[in-house]
Amino acid sequence: MKTLTIEEAGAGLARWVERALAGEQIQIRKGDAVVELRPAHPDHSVGAEQLTPREALRRLQEEARLKPEQAEQYLRELREERLAADDRRPA
Repeated sequence: MKTLTIEEAGAGLARWVERALAGEQIQIRKGDAVVELRPAHPDHSVGAEQLTPREALRRLQEEARLKPEQAEQYLRELREERLAADDRRPA
């Protein structure tokens, strides 16, 4: 684990972010307070759960508390936008 001061972290932020993304534990200290620099989401390429589009939509509905009617309306609008975009493409 690497612990940095604010000055050290700021001077090499890009490098510290890369190291944190690679899995290294990075802490930044300001006085008695300490924060951790780490990825916000797990790496989806290794062992990530694969969802079907239907299951992904179901989970989004649950998390966002969407009603089924709202999700259907959103999908309808999305479909219409895509069809309109297809109509604008040159043949």
